[in-house]
Amino acid sequence: MTAATITGPRLGPDAYEAFDATVAEARSAERCGRWVDAREHYQRLLDGTLADAKGKSAVLRWIGRTHLEEGHPDEALPIFERALGAAETAGDVGGEAHALNWIAIAEQSIGNLDRSEDLYARARIRAVRAGDDLLVAMIDQNLGTVANIRGSLDLALDSYESSLRRYRALGLTHYEAHVLNNMGMLYTDLGDFANAESAYEQAYDACRDGGDDAYARRIQVNQAELWIAKRELERARERCEHLLTEIEQQPAAPWRGEVFKHLGVVCRESQELERADAFFARAASVAAETSDLLLAAETAREQAELYWAQSRNADTLQALNRAHAWFTRLRAERDLAAIQRRNSRLEERFLDVVRKWGESIESKDCYTQGHCVRVADLACILAQRIGFDERTLFWFRIGALLHDVGKLIVPEEVLNKPGRLDDYEWRIMRLHPEAGVELLADIEFPWDVRPMVRSHHEKWDGTGYPDGLAGEAIPLSARILTIADVYDALTTTRSYRAGFTHEKTVRIMTEDAEKGHFDPNIFPLFLEWAATQQPPSE
Repeated sequence: MTAATITGPRLGPDAYEAFDATVAEARSAERCGRWVDAREHYQRLLDGTLADAKGKSAVLRWIGRTHLEEGHPDEALPIFERALGAAETAGDVGGEAHALNWIAIAEQSIGNLDRSEDLYARARIRAVRAGDDLLVAMIDQNLGTVANIRGSLDLALDSYESSLRRYRALGLTHYEAHVLNNMGMLYTDLGDFANAESAYEQAYDACRDGGDDAYARRIQVNQAELWIAKRELERARERCEHLLTEIEQQPAAPWRGEVFKHLGVVCRESQELERADAFFARAASVAAETSDLLLAAETAREQAELYWAQSRNADTLQALNRAHAWFTRLRAERDLAAIQRRNSRLEERFLDVVRKWGESIESKDCYTQGHCVRVADLACILAQRIGFDERTLFWFRIGALLHDVGKLIVPEEVLNKPGRLDDYEWRIMRLHPEAGVELLADIEFPWDVRPMVRSHHEKWDGTGYPDGLAGEAIPLSARILTIADVYDALTTTRSYRAGFTHEKTVRIMTEDAEKGHFDPNIFPLFLEWAATQQPPSE
């Protein structure tokens, strides 16, 4: 774009030449990734003889883009909004389309997918009205990235192919590189590694032909991710370590967080666990600094796998929770297959961690093997009968599996004592609900499991512990869990007695219910379940 195309005949020949020379200098700086230099050139145009609103809108878009390329969408957004206002003032439909497209890109980068999709649609309508085929191609490409994030892979591929056809019809090799790069990422997600390799190679060649070194680096970063997926770890390591030297020269490189994340994965898979931890921390720091929600979510997920390998259960749960929260936010309240798959894998890891933690509890107590799982199974049956939905049931199960985590502080000789506990030992044992809450204090679960851990020994009549809660003051989740916990405790052999049969256990619990130990609205649901069980012979 030249001065003549954005300003009309308002400037003299010398001003046109100076304008175009400044734009050329700015674009040269951009190709080398020198965004601050580029911004300074553009700002001179804004501060100089450029006066009309159409030209002002264009230059504001260029300035906003430099902030976005540096990873600062919060700084770019108000500048793009100013560009939109200037285009509207000028009656420049094409300028409006460009500004809306950039606002959408910035919103997408911080995870606001619903808003970005709406903005892309508005931008596309204006681009078609303005006859701007290049911008239509760009918007199709951007709509493809939104569909890809959301897991609509067929739709994403259609959008990318539409964009690529338009770029090729226009003879724009440089722009082909961008859409081919996106197609490479999509093929990697699909596990189609051959097509991914081909797309990246074509994209890289297009960048090199066009002299766009900055975007070529992005493609190299994505190739490293492909090689990790192919388990070509040393190839990926070599690429990322080369890119580290580039980061030393360009500390604000927008792709640096991905490089740190990839190196973290490579080191983790190569059992270099301390280095992996350090690289993940650097990736998380970049994600926070640049408000990159997807990088933050993916880094937390990879950290969870590292902590799992190190048996750092609390850290694993914290990382899983961070990843879950960010992936859920990326869903933008939509039914998104890719994010659901990621969340499903995260949730499976949640279950793995809490089961492992439960096993570590039970390894101290030789009389309660499998207790946490059995209690969780029965508690979930009761919760389902009460009406808990599938999502709530998942987190309810997590709480049930963790209900006895506080027993980690109870000495083994107390847990396994043959005979009843004395007063001192009983006081120690009664501390485990509060200890469990303390152990989980720093873990932000998507659904609060702590009331289950703290209150699963409370009784409806107020005679339980640790807080002596009564009636509906006891959390509903804990009232359900209590019944399942008591049932399993009575049917399990302990150091001081043999386990009771199902039939006798139900009789004992019915007597306790009559004394006021259990929620009178939930206990009948337990009896209904108990009646369906085939009791062993006495």
